Amino acid sequence: MTPAEFAGFLRRELAPTPGRGSATFRLTLACVIATIPILTHHIPHALVVMVVMYLVTQEDTAATLMGSVLGVLGVTLGLSAALLAWMVVLDIAWLRIACFVGFMFAGLWLKRVLVIGALGSALGLPAALVMVLPDVGPLPPESLVEFVLWLWLCVTLGLTVNLGVQLLLAPGDPLTLLQRERDTRLRLVENALRELAGSRDLAPAPPTMSLDAFATAGMSRPLALLKTASLTNARARQRHEALATAITLVDRLVTDARALQLVLSSAPNAVLNESLVRVADACARTRQALAEHESPQTTEAAAPPIPVDLHVATPRPLADMERTLEQLSAVARLAPTTPTAKEAGPRLLLPDATTNPEYVQFAVKGALAALICYVLFIGFDYPGIYTSVITCFVVSLSTIGSSNQKGLLRFGGAAVGGVMGLIALVYVFPNVDGLGGFWLVFATGTAVAAWINFGSPRISYGGYQTGLAFYKATLQNLGPAVSATVVRDRLIGVAFGLIVFGVVEHVLWPVRAADRMHARLADVLRSLAAFARVASRPLDDRRDVDARRQLISQQVTDVQGFIESSKFEPGVEAADAQQVERLTADAQAVFVVLLAIARDAATVTGSPAAVRAATIRVDDDVAVVLEVLADRIGQGGVAAVSEISGALAAFEQSIAAQVDAPGGHVTRAGALELYRELVLAVNRLASSGERSCWTPSETWR
Repeated sequence: MTPAEFAGFLRRELAPTPGRGSATFRLTLACVIATIPILTHHIPHALVVMVVMYLVTQEDTAATLMGSVLGVLGVTLGLSAALLAWMVVLDIAWLRIACFVGFMFAGLWLKRVLVIGALGSALGLPAALVMVLPDVGPLPPESLVEFVLWLWLCVTLGLTVNLGVQLLLAPGDPLTLLQRERDTRLRLVENALRELAGSRDLAPAPPTMSLDAFATAGMSRPLALLKTASLTNARARQRHEALATAITLVDRLVTDARALQLVLSSAPNAVLNESLVRVADACARTRQALAEHESPQTTEAAAPPIPVDLHVATPRPLADMERTLEQLSAVARLAPTTPTAKEAGPRLLLPDATTNPEYVQFAVKGALAALICYVLFIGFDYPGIYTSVITCFVVSLSTIGSSNQKGLLRFGGAAVGGVMGLIALVYVFPNVDGLGGFWLVFATGTAVAAWINFGSPRISYGGYQTGLAFYKATLQNLGPAVSATVVRDRLIGVAFGLIVFGVVEHVLWPVRAADRMHARLADVLRSLAAFARVASRPLDDRRDVDARRQLISQQVTDVQGFIESSKFEPGVEAADAQQVERLTADAQAVFVVLLAIARDAATVTGSPAAVRAATIRVDDDVAVVLEVLADRIGQGGVAAVSEISGALAAFEQSIAAQVDAPGGHVTRAGALELYRELVLAVNRLASSGERSCWTPSETWR
């Protein structure tokens, strides 16, 4: 990345966005309020009070409340377990080190297998750090216990003050924020198309938002909002698959619209202008349809499909937008407006928590890197770099790309915050007097860190690290600090931890996001194939369908995360990630249709035997298509049209057989409509986002 590109990146990421200013104000206010009891009652470890505020504060109230409650619970359990362990291991060095490794391993494993991974961090990391305390600051046992109790009080104080401010001033629930985010992106796509066509009839959109910024940010923020909404909102859980599919499809529209702006550098001709306007109109109708079908008051049937059938030569991004809008229309039609059954509550563990060996490997790598750092800083008698142990924990993520991203943000944020702290120590504090001057400097530094923290996921962790380094310099005691040693030691510790973990990660079970996104997409297709074989069969135990649904949803979430992480790995082409995103969206569309078929099968009884036989044949044939695609993608490429044409031909014949079955048109009219959608969804998936390889027969028209 050239300096000019880096400057452009920072300009986009630091630009004002809706809600960013108010979120910055809330966090700054909470931090300033927390200094009142700290200075009044001489509470030590003030840094911890500030840190937990950054860790749990989210834009929506639900996520902040849930994070605060779980944070207190996790830290309480973790510190309690560490104190109990101290009763046995405090005077036995090798046993204490073993407990340190055990707590690190448990925390990292829980971080991966728990649906709320942050709870694993709250349990494991504090307990592991307590095992390190006797080596970092040699104190008598009574003072060590007092130290731990002060830590617990600081965590509770920070979470309580922050929660009070957020509940009084924060906006509403994450589902509303997610819908607003999606609506904004669709408006910007529509406006971009109309501007290219020379039209001035633009949809109202936030003036501070840009299509380029959303194309850069990707899907990370909407996926985070969806995760929180699924944990706190029953309606979001019931519509999880449809919402996740819409996130991927809307991100495709944003990417294609941005590419179209680059392709159409000159003024389009009249025919292409008409095409652009028609696609923009379709985008507006899609936005309205999605909004209507997610309104709790809406009880009507699904909206009619949005036709976008252009018969002119169009640029490839515009053609892809046509297909994407068709898929969004299908999602709006198929997604139910009201639950058909009682929705299960949120899960505690991921569906493959006990069967996926990657979770154990992940925990082993992180624990080993932390152990190496622990042994080395003890051996070199340099306890000031204990931050290296924390670094190994926090940058221990599922892939090299995501770890690289977090490592860069951790070091960069520490450097920026350290510079801010040095400026405050050397130039500002010597020239200010009284509590008012301290608050002014403190609030200014907090506002800078909070502004970065509430940016896109590409830089938000850097804001937390900026604040942490700033507080490390300015809150060394109960007031302004006078030494810059802690800033130096923190930077050295962070760098040391990143080096050690990077070596371990590349040597022991290396996992590249670019490789994993292909493999996990193949897993999605195989799971869809298994689901297709049972989707239309009325089952005695519907929990089998629920289990398959949860597994596929988790696999799709993994693919989406790998797509974002791959952007931070060297040598990964953007076109590859975009192709996987297209295939993922197509697979999600198939998933939504299969879920609708499964719901229909659960409510329909008494179908003729010929209809049931034809339906089973269709299910088996679509499963074969998906398995062929999975085999091709699992080998590192996209599916070749020639290899699936035979399976698609058999699929077409079985569809025709179902239509011709006695009683098919009468008893299974609803199911036939769903299978028409399945034909289109499978065809889009098989074409690999490039061209149609099969056209439904006239039997369906």
